[in-house]
Amino acid sequence: MRRGSGFSKSKGADAFESGESLALAPSERPLPPLLMSFGIHLLLFVAIGVLWTSQPSGTGEIGQDRPIGIAMVHQLPDRQRYSEVVTPDAEDQAEESQQSSSESSPAAPPADLTPPLDLAGVLDSLQATPAPVSGTGLAGESELGGDAFADGTGNRSDGGADEVTTMLFGVSGSGTHFVYVFDRSDSMNGFSGRPLRAAKSELLKSLSSLTERQQFQIIFYNDQPKPFALPGMPLAMVRAEKSNLSLANNYVRSIAAYGGTEHESALKLALRMGPDVIFFLTDARIPRLSNNELNELQIRANTTGTTIHCIEFGADASPPLDSFLTQLAAMNSGQYRYINVRSLGQ
Repeated sequence: MRRGSGFSKSKGADAFESGESLALAPSERPLPPLLMSFGIHLLLFVAIGVLWTSQPSGTGEIGQDRPIGIAMVHQLPDRQRYSEVVTPDAEDQAEESQQSSSESSPAAPPADLTPPLDLAGVLDSLQATPAPVSGTGLAGESELGGDAFADGTGNRSDGGADEVTTMLFGVSGSGTHFVYVFDRSDSMNGFSGRPLRAAKSELLKSLSSLTERQQFQIIFYNDQPKPFALPGMPLAMVRAEKSNLSLANNYVRSIAAYGGTEHESALKLALRMGPDVIFFLTDARIPRLSNNELNELQIRANTTGTTIHCIEFGADASPPLDSFLTQLAAMNSGQYRYINVRSLGQ
């Protein structure tokens, strides 16, 4: 019994040990299929990544530059209208393009365009230098070229010329240098244009009495002065030669009346030339020159030794009592004459 028992125990122990050994041993799985599956998935992920990065965004052909912009939608009763909103960059480019085009092919000015008188520069010069001085221009730092007087020294170059006496509407003035300052505002068109026609006629008669030994200048004005100038020459006094008088006659006949009235700038421009006599004609007592303006004109006239004669057109039967023209003439050793335009001939 002991042997049998021992035998059974030994055998059971062997069986137990063998069973335990079987339970603890790991099961074997094939490795190649697992590696193949991992490799296939890796290749798929790589292919998806390549396709994702190479796909172009948006629409249209790859590599084609297309302009973009901003548009505004206007809702109309029957449709929608789209308008492009121009950005500052686009405006700058348009301006640069326009400037480049204008520089490459500049437009020619009209054939009858007359360069405007630099009145601001002239008046600045007047304020800075109330009397003629030596130099170029109108005796000051004006942008107008030329000499105010014939010898370019700021003094009259009479060359021994004899004085002459000329008349305008019965007002006489004597000297060698004359400036005619005539109103050509719209009011001179009244009474069927008789005031302007009469003024032109008297002016041409006065010019015809001058000789080559005298000099003159004509300034028609409305809102601003329009002086007579020889072609291609700077603004200056003009010798009363036959050819110059012919051009002056054409200039006078071409004058038309329009616009408002500004007396002071025309008178200052005339005084800048330092004449012996100024014939000042206007039908506008409004706007009137202030006392300060009259005093300033008197100072300038005294400095240049200029006499200012005044002729006033009006529709009243008798001259006005409050006209600034009577005061202007009295302050500058001149004569005053009132003309009733109703008495002027056709």
